[in-house]
Amino acid sequence: MAYGREGGGDTVPFIRDTLTSLTRLLRTFTRSPFYAFVYLVQPLIWLLLFTQIFKSVTMLPDFPTSSYLQFFAPGLIVTLAVFNSNFTGFALLNDINFGVLEKVLVTPVNRYSLILGTVLYVAVTGVLQVAVVLIISFALGATLVTGVGGILITIVIVSLLGIGLTSLLGALALRAKRVEPLIFVSNLITLPLIFLSSALIPAYLTPDWVQTAMKFNPVNYAVLAVRPLFLTGYDWNAIGVGLVVLVAWAVAGIIIAEYAFRRFGD
Repeated sequence: MAYGREGGGDTVPFIRDTLTSLTRLLRTFTRSPFYAFVYLVQPLIWLLLFTQIFKSVTMLPDFPTSSYLQFFAPGLIVTLAVFNSNFTGFALLNDINFGVLEKVLVTPVNRYSLILGTVLYVAVTGVLQVAVVLIISFALGATLVTGVGGILITIVIVSLLGIGLTSLLGALALRAKRVEPLIFVSNLITLPLIFLSSALIPAYLTPDWVQTAMKFNPVNYAVLAVRPLFLTGYDWNAIGVGLVVLVAWAVAGIIIAEYAFRRFGD
């Protein structure tokens, strides 16, 4: 069964369809008190909790800063991008279960505009998440030594990470069409992605096998690209490597999601 337009056509309808998709997702986001709680309260809880639990690790030799808040703030930005990607996957699953997605896809809407609208949604909510964490972190005493430029790079890095993970979970939702597989996979990968990175502690404090796993973890590349922006300044090598890895990660996720859209309804 064919759904939606494959692509091509005029540019104006494509842009209109994309903006409609983005607006619908943002409307759902703004109307849910749960999202407000997650985006506003969760960063505060994490910052207050983890800065107390891990504050003693700053006394270890070669720890990069005397403030765990300063160390953890960029790690938290990346961590929340991972968690929030799960919410987008479940939102898509709700659309599938309630028949919303199927009704949309039988209209003349361009299927690629739905994908792009979701990509833009991840980017917009990523900006919001970065802003919230920065505001709370600054209020608690953290600083960003690279200023506005560092904020922009952080947004790009976090958005690419979120786009890749959201696309992969969205593809799973399209294929499984049930909540159980999505819950299983999201729970299976979320915490390992975070703990097998340097989001919480520096890599040199972890076992060798964890350091090896970090080399294959896109979350760790995001952390390594963002953290120097808070601590020392622009590390262009880490930023460059992070961008290459995360662009590849995002593109791969989008390709897989597009394939799942093609197969949806088979």
